[in-house]
Amino acid sequence: MSFPARHDRWLRAAGSLASIALVTAASLSTTSSAQAAAPPPQEPGVTLRVFDLQTEIGRLCTLKAAQTPNIDKLMPLINWTTTADFGIADRFMSEVTGNIDIAAAGAHAFRLTSDDGARLRIDNTLVVDHDGLHGAIPKDGLIQLGTGYHSLRIDHFDNGGGQQLTLEWQPPGASGFSVVPNSVLSTDAGVVRVTAPGRKECEGGADSPGDGLPLTGVHPAHTLTNLRPSGFEPQVTGMDWLPDGRLAIATWGGSNTKLGEVHLISGVTGVTDPTKVRTQRIASGLHEPMGIKYVDGKLYVSEKAGLTELNDTNGDWVTDNYRRLATWPYGGNFHEFAFGMLYRDGAFYLNLSVSINLGGATTDPQPAPNRGTTIKVDKATGTVTYIAGGLRTPHGIGWGPESGIFATDNQGGWLPASKLVQIKQDRFFNHYTNPTGPFDDRAITAPVLWLPHNEIANSPSNPVQLTTGPFAGQMIFGDVTYGGLQRGFLEKVDGEYQGAVFRMTQGLESGVNRISLGPDGAIYTGGIGAGGNWGQNGKLTFGLQKLTPNGAEAFDIVAMRAIPGGFELEYTQPLSAQTLQGLAAKYRATQWRYQATPAYGGPKLDQQTLTVQSATPSADRKKVTVMLSGLRNGHVVHLRSPRPFTSESGKSLWSTEAWYTLNVMPGTVARTGRITGLAGKCVDIDNAGTADGTKVQLWTCNGTAAQQWTVSTDGTVRALGKCLDVSGGGTANGTVTQLWTCNGTGAQQWVAQPDNSLRNAKSGRCLDVAGNNSADGTVLHIWDCLNVGNQKWVLP
Repeated sequence: MSFPARHDRWLRAAGSLASIALVTAASLSTTSSAQAAAPPPQEPGVTLRVFDLQTEIGRLCTLKAAQTPNIDKLMPLINWTTTADFGIADRFMSEVTGNIDIAAAGAHAFRLTSDDGARLRIDNTLVVDHDGLHGAIPKDGLIQLGTGYHSLRIDHFDNGGGQQLTLEWQPPGASGFSVVPNSVLSTDAGVVRVTAPGRKECEGGADSPGDGLPLTGVHPAHTLTNLRPSGFEPQVTGMDWLPDGRLAIATWGGSNTKLGEVHLISGVTGVTDPTKVRTQRIASGLHEPMGIKYVDGKLYVSEKAGLTELNDTNGDWVTDNYRRLATWPYGGNFHEFAFGMLYRDGAFYLNLSVSINLGGATTDPQPAPNRGTTIKVDKATGTVTYIAGGLRTPHGIGWGPESGIFATDNQGGWLPASKLVQIKQDRFFNHYTNPTGPFDDRAITAPVLWLPHNEIANSPSNPVQLTTGPFAGQMIFGDVTYGGLQRGFLEKVDGEYQGAVFRMTQGLESGVNRISLGPDGAIYTGGIGAGGNWGQNGKLTFGLQKLTPNGAEAFDIVAMRAIPGGFELEYTQPLSAQTLQGLAAKYRATQWRYQATPAYGGPKLDQQTLTVQSATPSADRKKVTVMLSGLRNGHVVHLRSPRPFTSESGKSLWSTEAWYTLNVMPGTVARTGRITGLAGKCVDIDNAGTADGTKVQLWTCNGTAAQQWTVSTDGTVRALGKCLDVSGGGTANGTVTQLWTCNGTGAQQWVAQPDNSLRNAKSGRCLDVAGNNSADGTVLHIWDCLNVGNQKWVLP
C-alpha cells in the first residue's frame, strides 16, 4: 500500500446528445458536448497500463477486477509499435487513459490503427470499435465534441506477432489525419504507479461474483448502514471506541501533509442513519495519523514520527495540548507510516513501514534505521522496544487467536504477494533493508496466510477477530484496492498458525482502510482512496459504514482444515442431494509456491493442477473430506467448487473459492505413542491380539505395545502392524471399531478435530467411549460428534 498525493474526484460535466452516423466503412458516433469542467492537476501525455495474460486471446476481454498492471507508465503520444513501447511482447491487454483538450467545438474524426483489436471511447461514448484478430489496419470514427477536457480511453490487446496502437485525429478545419499531439493529451499528475508481476486474468464465461470473480454485493447475513452525515467525507486511518459508545476516528489529510484530524462520532450504534449521526472535530494538524487508541480517559494517535497524547484541559473534548509521548526513526519519506494501534498491560503496539520510491521499490539505502518493524511503546516512559522485523508495509495490526498479535503486510519488494503474519518477539518476515534491520539475521518466519495478489487481496488493512456468529474466532480484514472484507480461518499445525482465506463481502462505498467491532456487534468500516491505481476502482475516496448481523444465514464455507493428504471443508448448511451427486468432480484444485526476491512482487512458481481423488460427505452433509494427490508443504492451495453448488435449502454457495497456505501438512511426520481419553485411560487392543476384527477398547495405561499407536501421514492410526478400523465400513451410530489389515478405505481414515475429537472420514462420526463408561474393557465405537468428554482424545 502506498499513499499518493490526494486529488479530489473530478466530476466531468461533459453532457451528451446522442446520434449515430456512418462514414467510410467505420462506425461513427456523434455526441454534442458542452465545455467540460477543469480536471485535477494534469501532466502532458496519457497513462498506459499493460496486463500480461500469458494465454491466447482472440477478442477484447473484461479483466478481472482489482488486478494490478504489469506495466504502468506515462507516454507522450499514442503511437506504439514495439515491445519496448508496451513492455511485453505478446499476449497482453493494454488500457490507455487520459484526457483530450478540445480547442474548437465540432465534428472530430478519429483513426485507430491497432494490432490486434482495440476500442476507443471518449466521455464513455464508443467512437471506434476495432475488435478481433487482425494486423495493423486503421478504422475511423466521428464524434461531436465541445470545447474543454474530455475523458479518453482505449482498450487494446495483442495475441502474437506484430503489435501496434496508434491514435490519429482530424479536428475541424484539418485537411487530413495526424497523430494526436502531446499538446492536447493529459493525465492526472503526481500519481503513484503501482505494478505487479505475474499472469493477469480475464473473466471467464462461467465466472460470476464470488465464483471466479470478486463479490459485488453485501453478505446476506449483514445489513449495511451508511454513517456519514451530509458533507462529512472522512478518509479513515484509525478507529477506536470510548466507554460512552462514541466512535473516535483519525483521518489522513493527504500525502506529506499535516492535515490529519481526529473526530468523535455519536449516534452510530444500534438502529441509526446518517441524520442521527453527530460529529465533533477534536484534533487537527496531525502528520498523517494511522492509528488511534483510547486509554485511561485519553486518546493517543500514531503520527509518522511519533506517538502523540491528546489532552483536553477544559472538558469540551477538544484537544488543548498535544504531548509527544514517544518518537521513532523517521527519514521524511512519504511511505514511512506508523500503522496501529493496540494496547495491553501498559504498552502500545504498532508497525513502522519502510521507505519506498515512487513506483513501489524499497528505498536503498533507507533514510532512517530500524523501519519495517513492530514496536512496543511504554505508556509511562515512552520507551520504544523493537519486537519483530522484516516487514514492508504492515498496514494493519490486530489481536487474533490466543490473544496473539497479527499483522497484514502489502506486496512489494521481498513480498511476492501480500500476507498475514503472527508477530512474536525476535521474528523476521523476510523483507531486507539497507542498512540491515534489527532482526535481519534471524530465521525467516513463514506467513500465516498468503493473500494471492488481485485474487483475494491487493492492499490488505487491519485484521480483527470475530467474537460471535458462525465465524467466531476467525479473522477478517479489509482492503483499500481490492475492497470489501475477506475472512481468514486459522488453525495450529505443529505449533504454528496457518489456514485459509475466503471472500466475505463487497458492496461498500469505498476501499476499506480500517475496521472495528462496535459495542453493538456490528463491523464498522472506514474508507480511503487516492489518485493513480491506488483505491478501489469506481468507489469513493472516503467512507464510514457498518455491517450489522441480521440473523439471516448464507450458504458459505465455515472452515477449511488441513488433514493428511487433503482438506476437510465445513459448510454452514447441509449440501443438497443434487450437489452430492458426483461430488468429487465438483471440486477443482491447484497449488503453487512463492519465492521472495528484492523485485516488486513475484509470480506463482511450480503451479500445477491437483487431482481430486475423493470427496466424502459427513453424515450430516455439512462437512466434506476432499483428498488430493500431490499436495506439497510450503505451497498455496486454491480450491474451488464452481456453481451450481447448493445447500439443502436451495441456496447457492456465497463464495466458492478458498486459498489455503499449506506451510505444513498435518501428519507430515508420523507420531507414535499412547492415545488417552476418558478418565486418562488408553486406547488399547484387546489382549494385544493381531487377528483382523480384534476389539479396540478403553484400558488403564500400562505401556505395552497394545497401547502404542502411530498417527500416520496418510490419515491412518496404526498399532501392532494394523489399522484402527470401523467394522464393516459402517456409518451408523454404535458401529464398533476394531483392528484390521490396512486397506486404504475411508473406514480407516481419521481426522483430528480442533475440539480434540477424532472423526472418521467415511462416516463423519467421532471415536466414542460407549456409554461414557470408563471401566476397563469398554468398547470404542463411532457416534455423532457431540464435543463431549468421552470423545476427547490426546494424540501422540
